[in-house]
Amino acid sequence: MNYGFIIGSIQKSLIYHIIASIAGWFSRQWSGSPIIQWFLRQPSGEARSQSSVFYRLFLTVQRLLYKLFHTVRLDKVTVHSIFRRPVIWSGLAVLLAPVLPTMAVLGLVLVAFCSLILTFGCDPERKLVYFPVNKFVYCFALVYLCAAFTSVTRGASLPVSAMFCAFALFFIALTNSITTYKQLKTVSALLVLVGVLVAMYGFYQYFAPNQWHGAWLDSDYFGAGFRVYSTLGNPNVLGEYFLLAIPLCVGFLFSAKTWLKRIFWASCFGIMMLCMVLTYSRGCWLGICLAAAIFMVMYDRRFLLVGVLALIAAPFVLPDSILQRLMSIGDMTDTSTSYRVYIWLGTVAMLKDYWFCGVGPGQAAFNVLYPAYSLGTISAPHAHNLLLQTMADTGICGVALLVIAVFSGFRSLCTAVAHEADREHRMFQTAGIAAIAGFAVQSMFDYTFYNYRVMLLFWGFLGIYLLFTKLREEDAA
Repeated sequence: MNYGFIIGSIQKSLIYHIIASIAGWFSRQWSGSPIIQWFLRQPSGEARSQSSVFYRLFLTVQRLLYKLFHTVRLDKVTVHSIFRRPVIWSGLAVLLAPVLPTMAVLGLVLVAFCSLILTFGCDPERKLVYFPVNKFVYCFALVYLCAAFTSVTRGASLPVSAMFCAFALFFIALTNSITTYKQLKTVSALLVLVGVLVAMYGFYQYFAPNQWHGAWLDSDYFGAGFRVYSTLGNPNVLGEYFLLAIPLCVGFLFSAKTWLKRIFWASCFGIMMLCMVLTYSRGCWLGICLAAAIFMVMYDRRFLLVGVLALIAAPFVLPDSILQRLMSIGDMTDTSTSYRVYIWLGTVAMLKDYWFCGVGPGQAAFNVLYPAYSLGTISAPHAHNLLLQTMADTGICGVALLVIAVFSGFRSLCTAVAHEADREHRMFQTAGIAAIAGFAVQSMFDYTFYNYRVMLLFWGFLGIYLLFTKLREEDAA
């Protein structure tokens, strides 16, 4: 079959020219919009940051540390030490987060912080890496810490707040640990390979389901079934992890320069995507579909037409099990759907009384007050929505800072893509935009920070994607 002749005939058709003209008009209106122009001209703010009182405080602390370390000759003793290599410890923390217990990951994060402090203290010329999102991450961590002291269960909330602070500030540690483009590419490639191993373990579970607990399906609605969860203990949590890792793999795939590399990264993509399907997580499916749509349309706007055709063809080509699972979204006869809706309504009722400071971080604080507002006998460990749960934990300030922080990171990536000339860097920046969007979709249906390791991975992947804007010229140097 002569595909070139078919494509040429389609491009010469009247329908194609009409669709292209309409799409071109919308594109010009979009790109010429004052709001879009403002959005894509985000000032770096680095000069203003370096003149701030907080940055001067950092320099003061750094000089004091240097004097102390120099006096005790710690800078000489550790010059070749592994503890002066924060990239190793930060890299291990984000790479092993999907497979290690939470406390082991926390241990690696604390070692990474100590290594970074040692590095800054021994090198007074080393500067703090800045992104516009940094200040919002600091404030978000501070609000979570303060929320513990206004919690209805202060003792139970303090450890939760400390964990949130450490894992949110890991964004700062990671972005200051990776200093070269080679390090960034190495850590990114290893992140994808770890994702493949996690997916392979999920396949092992799928083919030996009797060895594992839990099915997570409404048996009355869907019948018997098994949802893989691999090393993360829950299929939704596994899907949330893949929402962050799969776009990074796509970045490698679309920036690969040889067919051998393209085949390799395409294989990694296929393995993780198949495992994502086997989670049967509807929110994650919607998230990855949105991520794919954003990436492909930003790559080539003509994929918008392909997406429309794919939506039309989907009911005819998707397996019945997947189609039935998707069609159950919004169906209140599905216990999973009705369960979430009732929890949202109960949480909203609670937040009408505790909107300012929340009830306090953690499951213990949530469960002290939520039962009084729940509908019927519906009990829940959390609000099954990231924004609602963050507001329940910290009040209006915490959820506002989280939204602003994610928006700032998203805007930085969009600004970079709009001005990026290098194809490789643009692919990774676009992958970051897709990952944030996909993760945000799932966050509307689940509390995606409930699993501390996924929370760490979110901030870690955000740092990785943003570093592709900061280190984008090094490979040309």
